[in-house]
Amino acid sequence: MSWTDLSTVRKHLQETTTASTTIEDEEHILSGTDIVQLERKSITQHSEEVKTIDLGSPFEAGLKTLTGTNWMNLVHDDLVPDTIVITADQALDTVYIEGTDYITDYEVGRIKRAAGSAIPSGGQVYVWYFYFTVHTRDTDYEIDYDSGELNRIDIGSIANGSTVYVDYSVSAGTVADELIEQAIDEAEDKILARLKDEYSPSSTDQGLKTGATELTLAVVCNAKAMDVMLKSPSDEADGASGQWRMMSQRYENQAWETLDRFVNTRTRRRPVAKNNKSWDLWAD
Repeated sequence: MSWTDLSTVRKHLQETTTASTTIEDEEHILSGTDIVQLERKSITQHSEEVKTIDLGSPFEAGLKTLTGTNWMNLVHDDLVPDTIVITADQALDTVYIEGTDYITDYEVGRIKRAAGSAIPSGGQVYVWYFYFTVHTRDTDYEIDYDSGELNRIDIGSIANGSTVYVDYSVSAGTVADELIEQAIDEAEDKILARLKDEYSPSSTDQGLKTGATELTLAVVCNAKAMDVMLKSPSDEADGASGQWRMMSQRYENQAWETLDRFVNTRTRRRPVAKNNKSWDLWAD
């Protein structure tokens, strides 16, 4: 029997803080069903948003009333950054300044007056903007989270040759089930190799369970340290890899302390001095 399992190890991993980075509006052109390579790999599952701009001209939101500094919701969310225009009239004679006269929340799709704005409280303004069309995974596109590869689905709603804008998170904490299962086998093999005679694979002592979990975490963290460096060589990856190595060492030390009363002390060979026969030949 195993002293630990997938769910136990994953629970501990989820409690571990590791480096995470958010990428926004990374541009790619999707032609046919050709695969494009995103700039990063090891993408956090379901963190992506694949978007297109399908409008040929700005969307006219019409007349809006802005009161105080209260938020006013627009018709759409996911507005295209830096595309909103707010004016006092449809002729665009008076164009208000973003950040000075009004503030935009592009992700949520809302606007409000700024303090000290040239827009009077309760005043009416005209609003134009572009917004993104957000597409659906496995209907409009396919993504491989491990390799960071993306492709269009031919019968989906992304037009052939479209430019897509991709948001996603890269988490060093993404660990596949297969890696955890392999680490469990490796950790328990190491314990069995040193297990005292009074214990066996069927022993149910809590210390064996805890130690096996800690040693499995050490194996996983060490594997992730190497994986991060291979997939995303960069200064940022150096930092994430270093975090994994430190956690691996900490878990391994902790594991052998926990397992101390269950395992035999590792024997170390004492150095033995050997005579170099070639020296004897020189002495003759």
